[in-house]
Amino acid sequence: MPFGKKLSLDSYVIAIFLSALDFSMIAPSLTVIATDLGFPVRWVIWVIALHLAVFVLALPLMEMWGARVGQRRWFVISLSLFVLGSLVAGAGSHWSVLIGGRVIQALGAGGIVPLLSVELRRLTQLKKRFWRVAIHLGLGGLLISVPLFSSWVAWQFSWRWLFWFNLPAALAVYIQSFRFSPGGSSRIPPQQTAGLFYFAGILLSAMVSISGLDPSLGWGMMADSDFLPFAILSVGLIVPLLMVERQSEHPFFQPRLFRDLRLIGIQGVTALAGCTWVAVVLVPGWMVEMFGQLRGTGGMFLSIVSGAAWLTLPLARWIAARWGYQGALAIGFFATASAYFTLALVEDPTTSIVLLALLGGGLSLTLTAPVHELLFEILPLRQIKSGLIVIAMFRTAGGALGLLLIGLPFFETMDTAPDGRFGLPLFWKTGFQIGLLTAAGVAVLGFVISLLLPLSAGSRGQEE
Repeated sequence: MPFGKKLSLDSYVIAIFLSALDFSMIAPSLTVIATDLGFPVRWVIWVIALHLAVFVLALPLMEMWGARVGQRRWFVISLSLFVLGSLVAGAGSHWSVLIGGRVIQALGAGGIVPLLSVELRRLTQLKKRFWRVAIHLGLGGLLISVPLFSSWVAWQFSWRWLFWFNLPAALAVYIQSFRFSPGGSSRIPPQQTAGLFYFAGILLSAMVSISGLDPSLGWGMMADSDFLPFAILSVGLIVPLLMVERQSEHPFFQPRLFRDLRLIGIQGVTALAGCTWVAVVLVPGWMVEMFGQLRGTGGMFLSIVSGAAWLTLPLARWIAARWGYQGALAIGFFATASAYFTLALVEDPTTSIVLLALLGGGLSLTLTAPVHELLFEILPLRQIKSGLIVIAMFRTAGGALGLLLIGLPFFETMDTAPDGRFGLPLFWKTGFQIGLLTAAGVAVLGFVISLLLPLSAGSRGQEE
């Protein structure tokens, strides 16, 4: 792959990894947080959903501002924001304080990514194979161990330490940053940021409208005052977004992204992939109940998913090289749908472990499918970076909206069980099953759309 294409992919890959790492840290303890703060899980899901949305929206903004201020200075500012957000989130005694801390944390994480991507590119371009292997094993080890660490911390101490442990981690990153190469910098092309704020308004309005849905009202929920105004606002903001981008000399959302059916299909399928990825938030709670374990100790099951996803990467690369991103997406969605559907209906512990491994493999395929191949075929090189960020935005938007959608069945507050176990009432068990079936349905839709996507140039060449 040409150097320019590698350069465009770095921040994109780092952003996905950091999102997965944060998700693995918080997801096993969502029910514990909901119990401690005394509000339903459908609202505590915002702890992850809003962080995902703000992080991916902040990434291009923080990178552009950092290019003006200076990468290293902006890195320190961003790291400080991340520490402040972690302190606020861990100290909050109300859901609004926790959510506010998560927003600050996401803003800081968005500014940390650019310099980390520069350093990662420098290390992976070294001729010594040791660095490439060490980075690969280190990242994989983090994804597998973080859920276990999260469950241990939440059970032995408190869920608040999940945020406070970010302080020594941030200090270690700051000390390590003195060893970063001083020559790493990249030119950020001039772009208008107004479209980003309109996109943020669309996404936030859609998230609020979904959270306002009350399934007990039946179809009447579509006309409910908690849903309808925000839904109208979300749709209405699309018009000024398109107008602003069309009139801009340097649009962030290239008009072609919304006119070319091939690019629209890619954006849609990545949004569905994001939704199926974040649906694993249900896995720790559901598996803890099935195995009869203590509440908040489900991190080991998320580690199985993460480990399977990481170990599947070589297979994912082989499938992508053989059948392109279409084959990787189709096989990944099929495996994901099968795993979610069977997990919801088969309550057998041994079978569930196998299904978790299958789920990890399916998620690995859908998240690592080289959808950028189509961008390289259609867009000029100068537009590739913004195109990748837009795809990341749609992936994250699908994840954030999907999280809130699968959280709808969880209306009531979780009470603390005397023995620390779940002892889920019937409506909670039903909520988990409905959420898993919803994720399975989304994966089926993704499978169908992936079969309709155009073949990439590489796939066409192999067929011929």
